Amino acid sequence: MTNNIAAMTTTHRIEDLVMRIEGEFLDTPGLMLTVADAQRRFGLDEITCEAVLDALVDSVVLFKTRDRVYGRFFPHVVAA
Repeated sequence: MTNNIAAMTTTHRIEDLVMRIEGEFLDTPGLMLTVADAQRRFGLDEITCEAVLDALVDSVVLFKTRDRVYGRFFPHVVAA
């Protein structure tokens, strides 16, 4: 039972983190961050930060340049 609670807490924390980072990019048009910039901005370690940013790239919320700079697609099209 304790493992299930820990897993739910971790999942909830990751979801909150993804939403927080996505919201930051949404609230700041033109925001472009390297992993190091994002680490400082969000107070994360490199592995966690890059994993969340890459998850947002996989979800087509962010794009990543060849230089590993992340930015948000604007305007973000929402299906009606």
